[in-house]
Amino acid sequence: MFTNRDKLKELIETFVCNADCLVHENTNYKPVGVSVVLTYEYTFLDTQIVYDKWFVECADMAKKMGLPGTEHHNKLVKGSGVNVASARLGRYTFYGKDASDIINACESNRDLTSHVMLSHIIPQK
Repeated sequence: MFTNRDKLKELIETFVCNADCLVHENTNYKPVGVSVVLTYEYTFLDTQIVYDKWFVECADMAKKMGLPGTEHHNKLVKGSGVNVASARLGRYTFYGKDASDIINACESNRDLTSHVMLSHIIPQK
């Protein structure tokens, strides 16, 4: 028997490809080395998906240089999960494999680096 939680996960994995995506820096977390926390928000139908992940700009180059914080890149913030809210099916937080499945469904076939909005300090002359 499927629970609402199972139905919601199935719905997300099927229809999230049509979701609107917003990615922004989360200033509630302190940066670790060169890594910062980004909040990912997806909205489709009556459902909203929100999760926090570590992000390192130019991660491959930063890793080659041995910069601190690169080991966190592309991982969920420890202790957090994927929060899903649906008007029909309720609110749930997914952890572990369920969270990974939802994140993979959300991020597949998307160029998320173009969605990232980081506040860069631009020197003024």
